[in-house]
Amino acid sequence: MLQRATTWIGTACATLIATTGLAATAHAVPRVERVATVVSHHCENLGVTIPLSPAQTARAQALLPKGFRMAALPTLLVETSRCAGATVDGQRIGRFHLSEAALSIEAPRKIESRQLPDLVTENIYMLSQLDTDRLLSETKAAVGYPTELTEIALDRGTDGSVPRVMTATAGGELAPTSARADLTPYLLPAGVQVPNPGVVYQLWTKNDDGRFVVTTNSNLRIGTPAVGAGTVTVAPGTLLHKLLGARTASGLAFSGAASGFVNDTYVFSS
Repeated sequence: MLQRATTWIGTACATLIATTGLAATAHAVPRVERVATVVSHHCENLGVTIPLSPAQTARAQALLPKGFRMAALPTLLVETSRCAGATVDGQRIGRFHLSEAALSIEAPRKIESRQLPDLVTENIYMLSQLDTDRLLSETKAAVGYPTELTEIALDRGTDGSVPRVMTATAGGELAPTSARADLTPYLLPAGVQVPNPGVVYQLWTKNDDGRFVVTTNSNLRIGTPAVGAGTVTVAPGTLLHKLLGARTASGLAFSGAASGFVNDTYVFSS
């Protein structure tokens, strides 16, 4: 069919390309570079998603750098995880813990996981990423995430207890927290894992050069999920205390296990 196109169509197309090419150059898609990859295995977590009031949302928005906007349903996520090990840009590390605090946001740039189809994408701005492994912490700090080495603990409760009581604590100065949650029994039998249908977290920040940084967080297989209610306690005078306006806040708690966590970190050119 293309071979039978008339000359005037060809001329029109050439003109269109010539005129729109300038616009495309003027509004070029920002270049993105993958700068780090962390592959973790045998991870478990406890998270609490806290809905924010209008006053808390206003304080949260004031914390965000230029170019970030709170999501229509604003929340604060406080999550603690532990993993049996990982590779950080190919270098092996042993058992480690993480503690993260993040705000739900609208995506400032478009990017997709290279591990999973993004059927459901959760965008969050990282207020803090605490670690127990030095290499992991240094890798995050190098690309622009606020991080700190500190003591972190996670207790996923006793088998057979109803509700299953889980606790988590994180120290340091950046975002010390403690969490307690009452959760349902596991929704899948222990040892059973299912493929992730395409839920990808995108973890955002800005580096010292003012460039957008994002990590696509893709867990490939999930198991032992549980849900319930949880409460987070924060230290007086800290960033989270100022954001919440209180020492405690409650929300939806969740927990699970995952294998094959892949975190790809990218930096945008502008």
